[in-house]
Amino acid sequence: MSHLSRRLVATAVCAVCAVCVAALAAAAPAAPAADHTQRMDIGAELVHQQPGGKPWIVNLGIGAEMGMADGSVPPPIEHMRFSFTRGAKVHPEAFPTCTQQVLHDAGPNGCPKGSRLGEGKASATALETVFPATIQVFNGPATKAGRKILIYARALGTVVIPLEGTLKKSSGQYGWVLDVPVQKIQIVADQFASITSFSVTVGGIGRKGVPFIEAPTSCAKPGWPFLGEFRYADGATGTSSALISCLLKATNND
Repeated sequence: MSHLSRRLVATAVCAVCAVCVAALAAAAPAAPAADHTQRMDIGAELVHQQPGGKPWIVNLGIGAEMGMADGSVPPPIEHMRFSFTRGAKVHPEAFPTCTQQVLHDAGPNGCPKGSRLGEGKASATALETVFPATIQVFNGPATKAGRKILIYARALGTVVIPLEGTLKKSSGQYGWVLDVPVQKIQIVADQFASITSFSVTVGGIGRKGVPFIEAPTSCAKPGWPFLGEFRYADGATGTSSALISCLLKATNND
């Protein structure tokens, strides 16, 4: 075989090998991406037990933790939706209202007295650093879509994260739904913070002694249901359900 022939054969063999390697690479399964994890936390704090079979006045504790099954930081969350048990009554009309514009221009101190519905805390992760944040919740204006709930989060003393949810009546096993779009929190170019946890307590007493939240007067076993729905920047979605049992058990202190 001539030198030219051997060279042509070698070239052909290399080409075949390259095609085989490419085919095997295409056929090999990609490493599975880690699953999102999310957990919603719900609790009710008894404020006043009204006599005569009237609804109990309560404060509602709501929170969530978001993560990844492999322990990594999840992509930023884009939207949260919380469904609350039917039978509860909500009275935002008994409270003064604030607006996003007032919060932007003057901060929480610019909102009318009594418009604050609650407070809490949150954690966000960016650049491998965890940033704690404080949260204040305000009663917003009524719209055709529902009642606006304003969320004012502040991290590092100066980073303000304004969120605006919409609270409206629902049907079925749930009586109310709160939709909360979450804007991206940009730290530096192409780097966004991921909210990994939050917890807030919402309630209070408004004008003429009318509370923000009244508990249902009846409970169908096994209890009052709640649902959290989450959508992330990578397109993934997840849910978490919770239940406040009809049977309220005492805690043993011994």
